Amino acid sequence: MGFLPPTLQKLKEFDGYLGKEGLSLDEGIGLRWTDESMAYDQTPYDVLPFMDAGVDGIHVGLLTDFGKVTDLEEAFVVCVHPMNAPASLKILARNPKEFVDYLYSDRNLTMFFNFMMIESEEQYRSMVEEGETDFEESAEFAEAQNLVLTKMKEYMGCKKVGSIYEFVESAEEARRKQIVLPTKDSIGIAGEIESGEELPVYPVDENADIGVAEAQGFLASAPLVSKLAFIRDAQYAGLIDNQTPLKGVILSELESLGYAAEVARLKSLDW
Repeated sequence: MGFLPPTLQKLKEFDGYLGKEGLSLDEGIGLRWTDESMAYDQTPYDVLPFMDAGVDGIHVGLLTDFGKVTDLEEAFVVCVHPMNAPASLKILARNPKEFVDYLYSDRNLTMFFNFMMIESEEQYRSMVEEGETDFEESAEFAEAQNLVLTKMKEYMGCKKVGSIYEFVESAEEARRKQIVLPTKDSIGIAGEIESGEELPVYPVDENADIGVAEAQGFLASAPLVSKLAFIRDAQYAGLIDNQTPLKGVILSELESLGYAAEVARLKSLDW
């Protein structure tokens, strides 16, 4: 967890402070600390997991854009639902500070757990109302949560978000403005390109394996942005695993590009 930026380090310290009082973020909010070992096949290779929900592998991580984001205080926070692939990814906040505001505001983590089903603010509000009913029926949990959130505001200086739905939509819009080449997972590839530069896109089909020679041929001639989009799309389609030689091709390409952290994460998914 040495990669945690100052805001998340402070949140972790706050969790330690809660522990001395017999409380925790897990009890009050429903999230606990984790590390890279939480990564699943659906976790983008350039996402650093740091918290999970303790159920169905659901976790959040920092998007590094293949190492381009060196100040993780500026990294987008991505939520991953491995069991809901392919609709398994959602950008929740533009940076760790906004993520803390989100945690403080989305009382029952309604967006966190249900983003794949929420298509409007009305839907979100309806789910919140249902959650509040359950919340009121659990006096013990309600008391712990109220106490944790009160202390969290004091310790972290977080503020309440007016509309969670608009907040998350705003984070996703901010991400879209950075994207130079879209990808199937909606995260896209950020960066800069030369005026008029062509960015070929490999037509990844989740129902068709990608041959070694075909993948190597594309990667040999494609610009960096297109290479990264291919890797992201192939992962999202579930085509990179130990049952296909494509994994070796991707590992070799990542190594040649100098992406040591991403190589390590992909190797950690061996099974």
